[in-house]
Amino acid sequence: MVTLDPAKIKKDPIYFVEKVIGMKLTPFQKEWLKILMKKKRVCFMAFRSSGKTRQLFVHYFLWKAVVNPTQQFLIISKTLPQAIEVLKDIRLTIVTNPYLQSLVPQNKATTWSRTELELKNHSRILSKAYNDNVRGLHVDGVGCDEMGEYEDHEILKKAILPTIRAKRGFFIGVGTPKSELDLLHEVERDPGFKAYFFDKYPAEGEERGNLFEVRYPDTKVVHVEGAVEVRDKKTDELIESYSTLAWAQEFLLKPLSMKDKLFPMHMIEACLDHTVALDYNVKNMRQYFMGVDFAMSAQAGSDFTVVTVLEKEPGSKRFKIVHLSRWRGLDYIIQKQKIKEIYEHFHCTKVLGDEGSFGKTFIYDLKAMGVPIDGYKFQHKGKDELVKTLRDQFEKKGFIIPYDKNDVATITNVKLLIDELSKFGIIFDHRTHTVKFEGTGAHDDMVISLGLASFIARNISMGAFSVVKGSTHRASSPFIVK
Repeated sequence: MVTLDPAKIKKDPIYFVEKVIGMKLTPFQKEWLKILMKKKRVCFMAFRSSGKTRQLFVHYFLWKAVVNPTQQFLIISKTLPQAIEVLKDIRLTIVTNPYLQSLVPQNKATTWSRTELELKNHSRILSKAYNDNVRGLHVDGVGCDEMGEYEDHEILKKAILPTIRAKRGFFIGVGTPKSELDLLHEVERDPGFKAYFFDKYPAEGEERGNLFEVRYPDTKVVHVEGAVEVRDKKTDELIESYSTLAWAQEFLLKPLSMKDKLFPMHMIEACLDHTVALDYNVKNMRQYFMGVDFAMSAQAGSDFTVVTVLEKEPGSKRFKIVHLSRWRGLDYIIQKQKIKEIYEHFHCTKVLGDEGSFGKTFIYDLKAMGVPIDGYKFQHKGKDELVKTLRDQFEKKGFIIPYDKNDVATITNVKLLIDELSKFGIIFDHRTHTVKFEGTGAHDDMVISLGLASFIARNISMGAFSVVKGSTHRASSPFIVK
């Protein structure tokens, strides 16, 4: 084994990674570690597969534990399986490295677990999921991996950051952005995070150069029409390819640009009302309209079924979102019952559902159950017509979207809706030379459900009611003048 300099190991994490771990760092990865030595609270946006988890959490936290006896460190991941995987990588690094094997304590069986390990110098590294369960911990440093995927932003402020307050510990946050509303962007914009050093590391760019090829020197990035290809530098063999939108978000750290967005943030924000929450109470002299986007199947891994209810006030052209429901994997009969219960609770004037192959059966059965539902046939009218109508309603500031941050259900559901809206893009199809509207995120069910509810609400005037043969519940409707 090569003789190591103990003084350098203690002072320099770069020396530790390259000489002890035996991994060659890229210049930008060295820059990360140098910044961590100068700044106590740091947050990075970095492109996918840049090595951020490996260098900033596995190697850097291991170095901190090695050179700081008796100290405690905490690594946060979005889910428990992800948290376990990070600590597993740290354990594997220790037991397979001849320099580090001496750090394994004799009582490893009792001090090492899936979420905790203690070294021979009594320093500890904990790994937990992003939730409130970290309350009460006091550590010397905390790291949050993949922050762009965290949904409840308040957990960071109210549970994670207090863990380093008592010891004035360090903070490292890193991730690839998911949308302009994610936690990474909040840290970047929020004045409350002024004490945090923030920087971006995209895969390509004039400022830093081509970091992807620096990270993977045997590859080259080739931009072709509508896509980005990663090819072998010597053979020109295609290794992988990404759509232009996926490359922009995952590697250039750019969620859809404002000019490409159908629902830009300024348009959404104009409809947000921070003083109101989703409201399950039915008001007198209001009409309620329901839009339902049915999942393709009832299997657990399928799309979501989403129900949106809009409230329409006499004399107002704005629709208020009063209810959002989202589920998947539910039995077909249970889904129908839930939809009927929501309809009956709000005495909905009309319901509009996605009449796809699976939705057609839903609509037929719901009509038989007394629900005044019509089907919207995407194959005939097209998704574009529905989405154009929804865009028009947003342009007119025609929605009231509850956004009371003190109401958990409201914030949870509305953030999902905003995320889907923000990822709806205007895409030019080079093959057909046509423009189409398309969701670029994992799901667009909430957008379609809102679009269906808005479409039917715009097309039924106040006082026009749907009569369903055999239905008697309208006798208690708040619109009936007795």
